Amino acid sequence: WIIHSFEAGRVLKEEDFEVRGDVINGRNHQGPKRARESPVGKLFQGLEICCYGPFTDMLPEQLEWIVELCGASLVKELHLFTNATNSTAVIVVQPDAWTEETVCQEFPLQCSIAVVSCEWVLDSVSCYQCQPFNDYTIPQVLSPMSK
Repeated sequence: WIIHSFEAGRVLKEEDFEVRGDVINGRNHQGPKRARESPVGKLFQGLEICCYGPFTDMLPEQLEWIVELCGASLVKELHLFTNATNSTAVIVVQPDAWTEETVCQEFPLQCSIAVVSCEWVLDSVSCYQCQPFNDYTIPQVLSPMSK
């Protein structure tokens, strides 16, 4: 787009050069176009997101930066969720990054916080559309202590 714009001596229309899809979410999901033309606020506006535990696919700071740029309120620790009525709490984890030394802690089942894989963030951003939590939910197991 930049090279063609320089060659033309003017800024060319972005949409002619825009990525339309990808191998994960489909060849034509139109995420970049949806992001550019979105009349509403940012993608994760109204969400409180805590990126919890180890991540191996990217640095936790990178994931936190993505969710903040997309309008989420970043929560650094699980106990810091505000439980505000005008926001939705989400815990993002990478289950396959947990090792025996860093066992995935159970999350309080009595609170209705969605626990999703980090792919939820990446797929939502890629398509510029919040994906359904249910497609990315990490199942929680009841322990004797939480019964």
